[in-house]
Amino acid sequence: MFKQKSFQTVAGVDLHLESLVADDGAFPRYWHLLSANERQAAQRFQFEELRRRYAICHGKLRVLLAAYLDMAPEAIEFARHAFGKPYLIGRQQQALALQFNLSHSGDRMLLAVGQRQLGVDIEMWNRRHEPGLLAQECLSADELAYWRRLPDQLQIPAFYRFWTRKESLLKAVGAGIGNGVTDVVTSTEGVPKFLSLPPQCGTIADWCLYDVAVGDDCSAALTVLA
Repeated sequence: MFKQKSFQTVAGVDLHLESLVADDGAFPRYWHLLSANERQAAQRFQFEELRRRYAICHGKLRVLLAAYLDMAPEAIEFARHAFGKPYLIGRQQQALALQFNLSHSGDRMLLAVGQRQLGVDIEMWNRRHEPGLLAQECLSADELAYWRRLPDQLQIPAFYRFWTRKESLLKAVGAGIGNGVTDVVTSTEGVPKFLSLPPQCGTIADWCLYDVAVGDDCSAALTVLA
């Protein structure tokens, strides 16, 4: 079984950008790959569209990881860390070294696969949200001051750029988004980098930060252990 071609490779990490839309002919394939727990999780969604996206997302996750592990997608086993970050378990030696992280938003998913601790985040821009309120809740003082100086048309992409950077770091660490998010401070201009981190996230020298281009009306970021 050959590894499927990645969307792009950044710092030795393969990134896979996938659609969460599948026709009625393709959907059953993804559904049948899921574990019993994953099917139960899908059924908890109230709306059919969300149930389908969940099933497609986790089905594609299994297909993509199976190509790295050279095993059947349905045979892959997952466990979760204390804060919910999934990881591979099982008898395959490759599973002990392979690191991955999954993010999804709207009808897109982004999977990062590598050999180091990592986190990835993708976010569709939601123009119905009030960006000023979100910025006050999520940005550091310096980030917020920079954001407020921007023209209106640049504020939404800038907010989601900051948001995905912070979320990718917290996912790499395995912490929740509410855990010190304003204390995760990144560069406002120039090369993406962390300027300050809360103690539970280590030091700025521990992590490399990358913005990922994923198309219009969408932002993404990758954090990788240095």
